[in-house]
Amino acid sequence: MEQYLYEIMEDYKNAESDAEKGNIFKEFCTSLWSCENKRRTCTKTIRFYIRKDLQSTETGQVFNTWSEIEYKGYKSMSKETDWCSLIRQKINNLYTRHFDKEVILNRDYMDLLHTPKRLYHQWIDGMEMDADELTAMIDDAINEAEILKASYQKAKMQLSWADYKMLTEKFLDRIFQSCKLIDTFENGAPETIYSFINEDNFYIRYFCKSLEYHMKNYTKEYYGLKRGRNRQYVRCRLCQKLIEKTNNRIIYCKDCSTKVHNAAAKERMRRHRQKCYHLENRQEA
Repeated sequence: MEQYLYEIMEDYKNAESDAEKGNIFKEFCTSLWSCENKRRTCTKTIRFYIRKDLQSTETGQVFNTWSEIEYKGYKSMSKETDWCSLIRQKINNLYTRHFDKEVILNRDYMDLLHTPKRLYHQWIDGMEMDADELTAMIDDAINEAEILKASYQKAKMQLSWADYKMLTEKFLDRIFQSCKLIDTFENGAPETIYSFINEDNFYIRYFCKSLEYHMKNYTKEYYGLKRGRNRQYVRCRLCQKLIEKTNNRIIYCKDCSTKVHNAAAKERMRRHRQKCYHLENRQEA
């Protein structure tokens, strides 16, 4: 029978040598990576059905063209409740959110993909719609969605699954070392405070929160940023690189800021030359 997580942590903390701790940690990682709760992505569909009596209409035909819109999703929850499945689910989700460029589920992006379905229900409720105007509205929404998707893809970091596993093991090693046994928190506290908490749930929650914390720090290191409690960070408006917000005017990283300023300078010079050209032509006339 597989050990409970609290038993693994107790064995680790009570181990008499670093070699023994190393073996316990190695077995823990082996259980995680061999867990059946693998990371899975899938193709999902935003689907709606056109009423039969409306399918032959010009507007109905427009909606029928957009009655199925596919996007990439992923398995974000586990039905299992054991520690291995739950922690592995957190590890899977972190990779999908931060590294998988194919899975984009931001609300504004998804809202745009739902535009045809939303407009269809408005039409059914009595809103008048011209087929040409409807086509233009849907085309604009889908094009905007593609632009947003490309922007969100830029915001994701690059790391293979194999390298991510190595990175995660570094996080887990730190978590093992810093984690305190639940007895430390229970000593001196009223029993009723902890009586409803399952010991494994306590550690599972600690592991998941700690993984989130380490990933945030890794993201800052990935972009070469310093960490600090009072530091604020934003995404560059062009390349989506994470940058430190030192004032409210910061909207670009250094590289993009240079490109924007150079482009603006070229545009000013172009307008200046065009103005001079027109003035010269007037004088000659």
